[in-house]
Amino acid sequence: MSRILIVDDEVDLTELIKAKLTAEGHQVFVINTGEGAFEYAKQVKPDICLLDIMLPGATGYQICRRMRKDPELYRMAILMLTALGEEPEVVHGLEQGADDYLVKPFKLDRLMDKVASLNALLATLDNRNRISNLPGTDAIKRELNHQLARGTAIAAVYIDIVGFEGFCKSRGADGQRQAIEFFSKMLVGLTRSLGMYEYFVAHMGRQHFVLMLKLEDYERYCQHLAKTFDEEGRKFYTPQEISQNFIMAPDAQGRDARSPLMALSIGVAHTQHRQFKSAKKMFEVLAQVRQKAQPNEGKSVIFVDRRHTER
Repeated sequence: MSRILIVDDEVDLTELIKAKLTAEGHQVFVINTGEGAFEYAKQVKPDICLLDIMLPGATGYQICRRMRKDPELYRMAILMLTALGEEPEVVHGLEQGADDYLVKPFKLDRLMDKVASLNALLATLDNRNRISNLPGTDAIKRELNHQLARGTAIAAVYIDIVGFEGFCKSRGADGQRQAIEFFSKMLVGLTRSLGMYEYFVAHMGRQHFVLMLKLEDYERYCQHLAKTFDEEGRKFYTPQEISQNFIMAPDAQGRDARSPLMALSIGVAHTQHRQFKSAKKMFEVLAQVRQKAQPNEGKSVIFVDRRHTER
């Protein structure tokens, strides 16, 4: 069960919520003012915080921002409680780093569903791909949201191994495993060899990966990644395949067809010229730029979104 902190000035409501959560086996802590809430959270170190927006002493927005900037509270899940319920207030709460929201008044069963969802989210953050040993989509999106809430200058890098499907059809399950292991180790190894220590690498499944880097690091990293993969990735092919620049692999009808050698499609979205409020928006841009980063004759390609935020 979880350690849950309730920050809400409605005393009767908090006692009701505490009784329900305690009955479900959770360990519950309560503070009825915004003043001192951050310090109390530092003291009890909860897994989940139920945080009201309208509080005496400090707003829930202010407390949420402080929590997201603190290394000890960084991983904690935050559920915003709001009596306003208007979309701007909800969106603003999520932009401060909250994971979810609940509009007052609410039924206790609905709150319990939210708590269960947040516990499930925290559990998925620890899940890792069995081949790459990297976290997945939920983890990278949450990390992006947290960094954006902190106002950190970052870049999100989407990587697709083009030609991977044909390679898997040609080499089978063992080939697929070897290629994923090779590439995931390359992604992490490059950050270390280039002296980059603030990063987050995630495996979204199959040949799809996403990295979060500091803004000043992405160009150097992407250039080295493309060059390294184009050189070292050739070890998966025979001299003849490298010379002809393709392999033969079964198509959808089971007939042998030409498939390109693996190369990287690298798309980048960053905060230098655009103001992103959420990981969702960054992923929308990544979906656009990945279409433009098409490898050419077996060479990896980098495409960076350089559009400015419209004012």
